[in-house]
Amino acid sequence: MLRALGQWLDQHLWALPIFIFSLVEIGFIAGHLVSDEAFLLASLKVESRKEIYSSLTGSSSGLLGFALAAVAIMAAFGRRTGNTDDDRRRENTLAEARVGISKILLATSFLLMVILVTATLAIGIDDQKFGSFLITSVITSAATASIIGLMVSCAGLALSLTERSRQN
Repeated sequence: MLRALGQWLDQHLWALPIFIFSLVEIGFIAGHLVSDEAFLLASLKVESRKEIYSSLTGSSSGLLGFALAAVAIMAAFGRRTGNTDDDRRRENTLAEARVGISKILLATSFLLMVILVTATLAIGIDDQKFGSFLITSVITSAATASIIGLMVSCAGLALSLTERSRQN
C-alpha cells in the first residue's frame, strides 16, 4: 500500500504539498481531540498573534509572487530543436520535467494563497484570549506543506538546469 502511494506520488509530484498538508492537518486534529489546550499560534497573546499574522501575509504574498513568476518563466521555455534522436528525446524529457516542476509550484502557490487569505482573515477575527484552532492548524499545515513544495520544486529546477547545462 505504501509502495503504491509512493509510486503514485512519484508520478504525480504536484500532489506532494497537498498530501503533506493533509497529513499535518490530520495530526493537528488528532492532537486537538486528545488535548483541548491551545498550541502554537493559538497559545500566544492577541498582539503577538496579530503581528505574526501580519508578517505571514507579507511573506506568503512574496513567496506566492515568486512561485507564480517561476511558473511563468518555466512556461516560456520552449523545446530546443535537436539534431539527433537522442537530443530530441533528452529535450522531451526536460520539457516534461519543466511541466512537472510547474505543477508542483502551482500546488504550492495554492497553499501559499491559503496562508495569505487565512492570515488576512485572522488579523480581523482572531482576537480572543486563545487563538482559533482552525486558523492555527490551517496556517501551520499550509506553511509546512509550502516549505516542502518549494524545496522539492527548487531541487527539481536545479536538476533540470544542471541537465540542460550538461548538454551545452
